[in-house]
Amino acid sequence: MSRALVAIATEARAEARRVFHDPGALLILAGAVALYSFFYPIPYRAQVLREVPVAVVDHDRSALSRQLIRMADAHPLLAVAERPETESGAEALVLAGRTGGYLVVPEGFEREVLLQRPAKVGVFADASYFLVYRQVATGFLEATGTLSAGIEIRRLQARGLTEAAALERREPVPLRVRPLFNPVEGYASYVVPAVLVLILQQTLLIGIGLVGGTAAEAGQPASNAPPLTRLAGRASFYLALYSLYAALMFTVVFRFYGFPERSRGLDLALFALPFLLACIFLALALSRLFHHRETALQVLLFTSLPSVFMAGFAWPAEAIPDGLRALSLLVPSTSGIAGVLRLTEMGAELRHVRHELLVLWALTLVYGVLAWRAEARQARSPRAA
Repeated sequence: MSRALVAIATEARAEARRVFHDPGALLILAGAVALYSFFYPIPYRAQVLREVPVAVVDHDRSALSRQLIRMADAHPLLAVAERPETESGAEALVLAGRTGGYLVVPEGFEREVLLQRPAKVGVFADASYFLVYRQVATGFLEATGTLSAGIEIRRLQARGLTEAAALERREPVPLRVRPLFNPVEGYASYVVPAVLVLILQQTLLIGIGLVGGTAAEAGQPASNAPPLTRLAGRASFYLALYSLYAALMFTVVFRFYGFPERSRGLDLALFALPFLLACIFLALALSRLFHHRETALQVLLFTSLPSVFMAGFAWPAEAIPDGLRALSLLVPSTSGIAGVLRLTEMGAELRHVRHELLVLWALTLVYGVLAWRAEARQARSPRAA
């Protein structure tokens, strides 16, 4: 047993030397992970897009229209930055990128309200950027809704109702919305944890692919160790390295940026183990297909974007065709992202991600066998590495 462990450790050291003597692989396997982990979330630190500049076209110029404009400007999502005279002027501001949308208050707005007739305003938002569109539409909707509620309450009070009775009449079924798992409703808390999981997978695929391509170009001979020993040694090195990265991401990075962190440490570690092993074995199996390092970089870098969309967080999994959804389970990040998000953000226990865990262990077994067979074929090849 001790002899086998020594042989595995020898192969792990040999793999470490290959990585540290390959600047390109070292940049991906060390530099890229550190840079992405700490610098990728920086643009999203504000979490929520606020104070979106908007324009207002006031054709009514009444006390009520000015009150509506003040309420819109006071909303945390909006900032009334422009007051053009015409709608074409407001549209030009949106096209120029100076505002994210505009509000049009028609002439006779206050008169219609005083006559107790429905008064309409127009809201136009830039839908080419969904986040801006959502904030502009939400801000104007809530501002006009608050104004409308105030008008209705004053009318009910004029009929002799108390303020409490008017409020109850105005809202007979009160709605209270509470965001679960992402209390700040932040974009960073939504997207960054999932991307961190994807970073672990993609840097492993690309980095190991570069090492394999370099070895193939140089025609490096394989060691005399059995294929299974070589595989265990190489996988042990990457598992140790990426276990450190995963611990760094899900503790230091999460706490530094204030992401939801509700997981139990042991549960997260037990889930991360098959995810990392599946990624490592997949990368080792694929690396034997590349005879040039540039090919590995080009092919594996291309897989990043499909992996994002198939994971089911950037686009709802229910909207993905069934066949493509089943195919996506072959990619470790699909189950890895789903499980990590439920563990870290929802506070789920390991039993709650049993399906994802079983899928990852199945992928570990399948890709482990493929990697072992690739090592065995390489050992028989005259250009073995």
